[in-house]
Amino acid sequence: MTRLLALAEALAHAHGETAEHAQSVAELAERVGARLGMTGPELRTLRWGALLHDVGKIEVRPAILNKRGPLTDAEFDEVKQHTIVGALMVERVARFGKVHQLVRWSHERWDGDGYPDGLAGVAIPLGARVIAVCDAFDAMVSNRPYRAAISMSDAVAELRAGAGSQFDPAVVDALVHELEGGKTLSSARIA
Repeated sequence: MTRLLALAEALAHAHGETAEHAQSVAELAERVGARLGMTGPELRTLRWGALLHDVGKIEVRPAILNKRGPLTDAEFDEVKQHTIVGALMVERVARFGKVHQLVRWSHERWDGDGYPDGLAGVAIPLGARVIAVCDAFDAMVSNRPYRAAISMSDAVAELRAGAGSQFDPAVVDALVHELEGGKTLSSARIA
């Protein structure tokens, strides 16, 4: 665990915004995972996977991570390597064998058009599918160098639009139910 904490601290030192995002994703992913029936060791693995899903960004040039405009194809190819780099970093911590899988596959898509391995549907571990949805939600409701945050309702609409293509529909439903039942949103129901 000490090595994983060191990785998380290295990420926080290198990219403070990424570390804050990872913490938010981890908290939300743990709640969504529990709603989906994950317990005990599965939830611990999910939490660590969510905390470290972007740790490979330590190797991505800050100029790319902080770019205000759209990325070129070459820049996006460099960003996509963060899942592989992060998984290799985490894999070296023997006690957390499955965490590296979640880090590697957290950007796969339900329809198989994700990266790095083009996994689809249930071939993607549930934890990685949960991280993908929570990651996308937190990214949408947070300010980024390339765009302003959108409202929670708009973010949920985007997730729903991507359910069945980008995202596992069951995970999107679980996130929406968690947001509606939790204290994340105001008292208004999400449409």
